[in-house]
Amino acid sequence: MAKVILKNLTKKFEGVVAVNNMSSTVEDREFAVLVGPSGCGKTTMLRMIAGLEEATEGDIYIGDRLVNDIAPKDRDIAMVFQNYALYPHFSVYDNMAFGLRLRRVPKREVDRMVHDAAKILKIEDLLKRKPKQLSGGQRQRVALGRAIVRDPKVFLMDEPLSNLDAKLRVQMRTEIAKLHQRLNATIIYVTHDQTEAMTMADKIIIMKDGIVQQTGKPQEVYDHPDNMFVAGFMGSPAMNFLDAAITDRVTLKGGMFELNTTDRIKKIIKDNNLIGKEIVLGIRPEDLEDSNFVQNIPANSTITANVEVTEPMGSEIYVYVDIEGILVTARVNPRSKFRSGEKAILYVDISKMHLFDKDTEKSYI
Repeated sequence: MAKVILKNLTKKFEGVVAVNNMSSTVEDREFAVLVGPSGCGKTTMLRMIAGLEEATEGDIYIGDRLVNDIAPKDRDIAMVFQNYALYPHFSVYDNMAFGLRLRRVPKREVDRMVHDAAKILKIEDLLKRKPKQLSGGQRQRVALGRAIVRDPKVFLMDEPLSNLDAKLRVQMRTEIAKLHQRLNATIIYVTHDQTEAMTMADKIIIMKDGIVQQTGKPQEVYDHPDNMFVAGFMGSPAMNFLDAAITDRVTLKGGMFELNTTDRIKKIIKDNNLIGKEIVLGIRPEDLEDSNFVQNIPANSTITANVEVTEPMGSEIYVYVDIEGILVTARVNPRSKFRSGEKAILYVDISKMHLFDKDTEKSYI
C-alpha cells in the first residue's frame, strides 16, 4: 500500500475551476472520504488521482512517485465506479480476471486470485453468472472483487453505493469497512452522503466549490466545524442557524430570548472581543429537547416556539418550530406530545452551542 500526496492541485475546464489549489495527504492504509455536495469537485479530484483527468496545476504522488505523467494503468491503483462498469457479455469470473489477463498473469495464479477475492466477498457461487443475472448489491461486490484481485497500492471509489436501496447501502457500508480492515488498504472514497462519510472514514475531506473547507477525523469535524458550511453539511438533520447578539448572554434576533453562557462560551466571547457584536448562533437538533423530559433546567436555557410540523421517527421525533421566523429542527424524546399549531418549550443545551462570524461565516473557537 502507499500514501497519496496532493500538492496545490487545480483543474480548470474551459475557464471553470473544478478544483482550486487543493493540498492534502492520505496516509498509508488510511480510509479517506471526499465529501461534499454535487458539483463540488470531488469526483474530478478522484479522476485526477486515477489519471483519467490531467491536472491543470499541481502534483500527485502515490507513495514516493510523482505520477502526473504516468498512464492510469501504470499508477498501481484500482477504481470502483458508480455504475459498476462491468462487461455485460463476460461472466463474473471473467470480469474479475480481465485485468489480470491483460497483465499476463499465469492462468493458475489468475484462478487463485479470483477465487480468493470471491471468497472474501462471498460471491463464490456467482462466478459463472453474467452481470444481468445479478442484483445491484451483487454487481457492486463483483466491481469490488475486480479491484481487489489487482492488489493495488490505492483503491479509488466513486460513489459506489449510490445506486443501491437504503437497506442495502447500510449493509454494503459495513462490508466495505470490514474489507478495509481485512486488506489494510489505502482507500479514497467519494460520496455526497455525509452519513457514509461519518460511519466509514478515518479522515474526512470536505469540499465546496472546488475548495477544501476542512479536513479531520469524523467526530472532530462534527464537534468542531471550521465554518457554517461544514457545520450545516455534516449532520442530519442539519445544524440550525439563528442570528444573535452578544451581551453577557446570547440574545436571539428580536430580543425575545436570552440564553446563558457556559465557561467555554464566555472564553470564546472574551478571546474574540464579541461583546456588543452580532453573530450567528449554531444549535444542532439533538441539542434541543422537550423541556418536559429535562430535570433541573437552568435559568435562561429554554426557548418557546410555535410547532409547525412533527415527524415521528420511532426512536425520536423531529419537531419543526418557528423561532423568530426561522424554521428550526429539534430531535426530541419519542414520548413528546408536541402537536402542530401548539406552543413548545424547548431546552437548549447551551454547553453545545456554536458561534460563527456573521460576515466570514467562520467558527469562533
